[in-house]
This record gives sequence, C-alpha cells and structure tokens, in this order.
Amino acid sequence: MFCPECGSKNDDNAVFCRNCGTSLQNTETTAQASSSAKKAGLSSNDKILLIELFIALLSIVLFIFMYNLHFSAKSTAAKYAEAVFKADWNTLYDTLYIEDSDDFTTKEAFVTAQSLNAQAEKQYISILDVKKLSGGFSNKAYRVSYRLENQPDSMTIELKRKGLAWKVSENPYLSPNYMITVPAGASVSLDTIAVSGSLKPSEKIKGFDTYVIPQVFGAAHFVELSGGELADSSQLFSYYDSGDSESNLQASVITAQYNKETIETVMKQGGTDLKEILESAASNKKFSDVKAFEDTFDTYKEDMINAYEYLRDNTFGCASSNYSLTKYQLSNGEMNGRVTSGGDNNTLIEVIIKGNYSYESSSISWGGSTYTNDGDGTCSHTLYYIKDGGVWKLYQMELDTYGIY
Repeated sequence: MFCPECGSKNDDNAVFCRNCGTSLQNTETTAQASSSAKKAGLSSNDKILLIELFIALLSIVLFIFMYNLHFSAKSTAAKYAEAVFKADWNTLYDTLYIEDSDDFTTKEAFVTAQSLNAQAEKQYISILDVKKLSGGFSNKAYRVSYRLENQPDSMTIELKRKGLAWKVSENPYLSPNYMITVPAGASVSLDTIAVSGSLKPSEKIKGFDTYVIPQVFGAAHFVELSGGELADSSQLFSYYDSGDSESNLQASVITAQYNKETIETVMKQGGTDLKEILESAASNKKFSDVKAFEDTFDTYKEDMINAYEYLRDNTFGCASSNYSLTKYQLSNGEMNGRVTSGGDNNTLIEVIIKGNYSYESSSISWGGSTYTNDGDGTCSHTLYYIKDGGVWKLYQMELDTYGIY
C-alpha cells in the first residue's frame, strides 16, 4: 500500500510508514469501507432496469387513463350522443358496432349515406351526465343526460364490447338486405361502390338482374348504371319496404336510360311491326300468324289480342258483311322514341308513330243499297317494347283508329 502522508510504498500488512512513520491502519480501514460501499451500491444495469420498470408502469397508468377517456363504455355513450346532434358522421361511425365490415359499410360509405339521408341540422349540445343503468363484462347500458338548445333531455344507449373497445349495439343507421333490381347485364354502382363487380345477381328474371346487399347505411342512394345498350346514368333512389318482416327486405327498382343507338334500333323495329300489324289486320290474319306478335311479352298479351282483333274485325270490317274498309293510308309520318316505365316498374322503350291518315269504306244499308264513305285526320300509334332474354319484345300497344267509320 502507499502512505497517504508521503506517498512511499509499504508492505500491505505494514502498521506504520517506513519513511515517515505515519500509521497505516486507518487507511486500510477506510479503503475497506470504501470497497464495501462500492459493493453495496447499484450497478448501471440495475439502474437501467429500474428506469425501464418505471416507464412501463407509467405507460400502463397512461393507457388506462386514455382508454377510460376515449374507449370506455361511458365515454363511447357520451361521444355517440354528442355526434348525433352535431352531425359529426366521422366520430359517430367510430362508435357504431359493425359486425361484418365490407365495401358498403366503410366510414366513407357511412359519411356519404348520411349526407344523403340525414335531415337534422347541426345543433349545440351540452352533456350533463352519463349514468350507468345496467350491464357487465360484454354488454352495458347508459343514460346520457344532455342539454340541447337550452332544453334538457336524455337518451338510453346500449353498448356491446368489441375487443377492447365499446360500441353502440343498436345501430339505427344500417338497412339490412338492400335489394336493387336493374336491367339484365347492366353494370351498377351504389354511391360509387361497384355492386355488379363484388356481388352476383341473386335472381335473373324477365330481363332483370336483382342484387341483394347484406347491409348498407340509410335508405337514399345514388345508383349508377352503365354498359351495353345503356347510357351512363346516375339517379337518386330510396328503397320501399317489401313488407317481408322476416327478412326486412328493402328494394329499389331502377329504370334504365338506354343510349341513342338502342332507342333508334327499337324505333325501326316499331315502324316495321306497325306496318305488318295493319296489313295483317286488313288481310284478316289471326293474331298467332302475325310475325310481330311472336315475341310478345306475356304481361299484356291478352290486351294486345283484344286490340288486334277489334282492329281487324271492326275497324277494318273483316267480321262484318255490311261494312269494309277499302283503303287506309298513312302519310307525313313522324316517329319518336323514349325510355319510360311500365305499370309494374319495368323499363320500356316507347315508340310513338304520328302522321296523317286517309281512308275509304264501303257499307251496305238495310235496303241493300251500297254507299261509300271517306275521310282523313291525324293519328298517333304507340308501341311499347321491353328487353327480355337479349330480344326486344312487344310489351303493349295503343292503336289510334277511332276516327275511322
């Protein structure tokens, strides 16, 4: 060891310094005490571990605090009530329980739907109290008392646990089984979300495809149609309740807007069919022998048979021995076509053929005398067509021959 007084080196077991005689026992005791103190102190690793434990405990405390502030059942109930009246759709969506999320139940879809469906304007709300009514680990109910435009009121909100968070279990914004019926083969989107691209038609019948969307937000939606013979169109529609309480089915039947080329094609078919119908009636042909009626749509087939037979038997006089139409001529014809809707929500193309007519008829009086009659006027014949199985079929017809006698 070294002498603390003069610095001379001495044996480790020396009692006095050999140079200056200073006692070395106190120095040894002090060195041993210092060594013991060093052994009793915390190492650097121990200090780091303590700091990490402190940070972890602090994080847990902060997490619990933030969770109760933002994600607890109580805070969720308060946020829901406030968001409803403030029309804060982003916050409101975050409080809703949505079990199976898909393209039609995203936050973006919800905000879009609420902008179309919501009637209430933003209102000032002040939350007064949030009181727990019932519940346990998985389900809870709270009564939220609030002041709205200086008027106190309250609402009861039921919540359900979803993971670590709580969500409002009674979701009045979801419409289950939303059904859209569109012309067959059409590409259809609901609020810009592709329906025909993600779903297959649940039913294909009479020229229509029906899609059932398991759940959507709200009743009013923009429906876009395109593809094939259809003109691109966007229409706002609301569902109607089908009355099927078991499935709670909601439905919208969408009228297509056919493009110009398609309408012109059907107009040409209408002109050809009208010519054949008039000529066949004048020739006393049976309904079943008229080519224009081969693709007749079943819904109004009986009405068309009656209209044709009246034209043939009465107007043209084929069933009478005393009267006959000897001449019927159309001139200055004008043809128009447009998309319309049938009485049963079918999408139709209406072909209207207007023009002048002239006629001559022959009649035999009771006394046996024969006399002739002639006249002229304007007429408007209307033929309706529906797309069925890739073919435009005659759906209904209105023949204007009432001025002929």
